[in-house]
This record gives sequence, structure tokens and C-alpha cells, in this order.
Amino acid sequence: MKLIIILLVCLIIQGCNKDEGKFLPNGIDIKEALVNFKSQKKFVEDLSELYPGAPDEQTRLQAESIINDVVDELLASKDNNLSEKEFWTILKSAAMQLQTMDSEEMDQGLYYIEKLMDIYGIESSDGRLNEWRYGFDPSSH
Repeated sequence: MKLIIILLVCLIIQGCNKDEGKFLPNGIDIKEALVNFKSQKKFVEDLSELYPGAPDEQTRLQAESIINDVVDELLASKDNNLSEKEFWTILKSAAMQLQTMDSEEMDQGLYYIEKLMDIYGIESSDGRLNEWRYGFDPSSH
């Protein structure tokens, strides 16, 4: 009977982990890149991205805080124990907060999210960024 219970618990745990998808690399090199990214001043003029900068310092700090909170959450995850599902959930939360801001800050925030994707070696958002920005993925229509 104990063996059956143990096997059932194992199967349940595996089933729960299956929903998590694949795990992302999250070792010391990723953590260092995140710390470096967090240290950078964000939402300042960036002509290479055609971004004029936040309209005022309060807005800049608010938007920067949203992105830096994402970095803090990613840094808090244990080494090599961050699922792709958790990663996207964290980023989606930031995108939802950025939606309350001007479109320029939303666009720049998504640019920073792309930078975080680069740190983790994720090449595609599978339409998520478009969904968060426009409410749908224009490439699928």
C-alpha cells in the first residue's frame, strides 16, 4: 500500500512539473548578466530605438521600477530551477503594468523585455509581445 501511495505521489509530481515545460538556464552567468542589466539606467533617450526618453523623471523611475522588479524576481529564482512558464508569467505581469503607461514607455518596456529574453537565449516570444502590446498577434492574422 505504501508503495502505491509513493508511486501515485511521484506520478502527480511529474504531472505537475510537466505543465511547467522546459527549464531555462539560470546559473551564475545569467545572474551576472541580470545584475548588469539592472544596474543600467532605463527609459532614457535612446535614438537607436527612436525612443525620446520618459516625459519626466517620475515616469522614468516608475517604468524602470517595473523592469527592475522583473529582474529581481528572476534573480530570486533558484539556479537552474526557472521554468519557461514562470519566466513568461513574470514578464507578462510587467507588460500588464506597462500597459497603464504611455505607448512610448510600453514599447520601450517591451524592448527591455526582449533584452531579458536575449540574456536567457530565448529567440522568440511566440507572439506574446505582440499580444501584450496590441491585444493580438498581427503575424497570425
